[in-house]
Amino acid sequence: MSASLLRKGLDLLSPDGSGPKKSSGSNQKVPLSSHKTGMKKQLKRLKRQGVPQKEKATAKGRVIKSAVEEFKKNSTKDYLAQNMKYMLESHQVASKTVVKNILKQNIGRKAKDQRVKQQSKVQQKSVFSDADFKRFEKEYFGNR
Repeated sequence: MSASLLRKGLDLLSPDGSGPKKSSGSNQKVPLSSHKTGMKKQLKRLKRQGVPQKEKATAKGRVIKSAVEEFKKNSTKDYLAQNMKYMLESHQVASKTVVKNILKQNIGRKAKDQRVKQQSKVQQKSVFSDADFKRFEKEYFGNR
């Protein structure tokens, strides 16, 4: 049986017809359970009992918005065209030293980010000539 039907029945059975007077929600003593779990829900439910139907949140009268419109409204704007226009209009070019400094700062510490330094290839000249090698070969291996 719902609480409203019970209240109406008690109003009818009361001798003066006025029924029990309701006190304000804050002064009303409501027995709460001694369990810790579910206390917040129970308190919320008890607070809502005295609230008239008009004040309760309902979906009646709300305008339903489409999900696509909400997504478009909340999605970030695309600044690609604006950025491209700005980049193409500016003709100011940084100097090579500034560019090198920026690139140098952005190089990471990992091995994959390190550039391979090319060693200058200086060919060392041999002390021995080809004739010396041929003579050594004849002496060591002999004439075969």
